[in-house]
Amino acid sequence: MRRRDPRSRAALLPALLLLVAVAACRPRSIPAPDPVDPALLSPDVRIQQSLWLEAGGQSFLGRGVIVKRGARLDLVVLAPTGNRLLTVRNDGGTVTSEARVAGLERLDPRFLLADVRWAFFGGCPAGPDEAPGPPPPARRTCRIGNAKVVDTFDPSTGALSRREVSWKGLSSRLDFLEWAGEGADRHPAKVRLVNDRLGYTWETQVDGWQVL
Repeated sequence: MRRRDPRSRAALLPALLLLVAVAACRPRSIPAPDPVDPALLSPDVRIQQSLWLEAGGQSFLGRGVIVKRGARLDLVVLAPTGNRLLTVRNDGGTVTSEARVAGLERLDPRFLLADVRWAFFGGCPAGPDEAPGPPPPARRTCRIGNAKVVDTFDPSTGALSRREVSWKGLSSRLDFLEWAGEGADRHPAKVRLVNDRLGYTWETQVDGWQVL
């Protein structure tokens, strides 16, 4: 995880509220991503992670827990103290959220779910003309829902190194900085996402990965 001078770190709550303000003030013409049915995603997994977020020139540290099982995906955002701040649930494509801090209810949970989806639950499948097995091609391009996805692979390892996602004038760029595990347990260990249009950047370090 990125190391920063503690004196430059904003408290978690003010920075979260700043992110809410950034999201709330975006032009109404900017659409949120389409919700995805978690039943279409794999694997079923519980992820514990450390989070670093920067928005509006300020940053904070926090924690997150993701649980995906069948047609349901839950995302919990925690303060460093462990207090629950926000719970987002995608149940069969129906998205709901519960904020325990005033102001967080203004945050569109579909953006959070989309970030989680692109970081941990796959991108472009192999094409019909692609040779089976490793290594993958240098790049795969596809459409998933209303998003165009471009996956780029490290030629020396075959691991996914970058994912670019764009939809209706918005785009996110994810860099996969570290991988961990073997075989079916292979998973991203560190991911950095940048959304220039909405003005935020986050980096996550996976502290626990348990396939359910």
